[in-house]
Amino acid sequence: MKYNNETKKWESPYWHPAVTTDSVVFGFDGEELNLLLIQRGGEPYAGMWALPGGFLLPTDKTAEEAAYRELHEETNVEGIYMEELGTFSDLNRDSRERVITIAFFALVVKDKYVIKGGDDARMAKWFPVKNLPELAFDHQQIIDTALERIRQRIHFEPIGFHLLDKEFTMPQLQNIYIAILNPPEDDIKLRDRRNFPKKMLKLGYIKETGKKMTGNPYRSPKLYTFDEEAYTNSKKIGMRLEF
Repeated sequence: MKYNNETKKWESPYWHPAVTTDSVVFGFDGEELNLLLIQRGGEPYAGMWALPGGFLLPTDKTAEEAAYRELHEETNVEGIYMEELGTFSDLNRDSRERVITIAFFALVVKDKYVIKGGDDARMAKWFPVKNLPELAFDHQQIIDTALERIRQRIHFEPIGFHLLDKEFTMPQLQNIYIAILNPPEDDIKLRDRRNFPKKMLKLGYIKETGKKMTGNPYRSPKLYTFDEEAYTNSKKIGMRLEF
């Protein structure tokens, strides 16, 4: 690195790759796990579906800030919590130039957000994870990595609660575990409607609210909530949820 006294900037003799961010945002519709995608408005891959994302700008202080900016510009989603997933740097992942992307992922309550395509995205739309369209770049690989991450973590952390309202029914929670872990149809360990509540309540951090879901004259399932303080205490034990 050399300092240019005329421009008052440091100059590097080394080549620099471009850097982008991509956001893997999962939502839940009550039955299936969904993924937020945008339809690309420009080349490469014009018209194809992709993860929300784009290039870091000189004004972006961090990659995380760039990810939030791009997500809002392209989908209208903001104010969510995202975690860094990883870096993807295969040589030919982008036909324009050498591009390294830093991916982030999030779990959200799907119905809380008004999705709207913007900036260079023709539209934004939720897709069932089980039925995704053909994707641009290496975005399928990024999504697969994110899915594997949450499948590993759901045994140790109550990440499914990020996909639910504050109060929820036990069938709603069970549907999330089924959607994320995707067990075979004959896997009775996870699909058993009688034993699932017993296992979850044994964890100690799911509490009855004393209320029931209204609006259905034939059945009114109990409502539960997540007790964060109880979960913090249970973490000290290193509890693992087995199915």
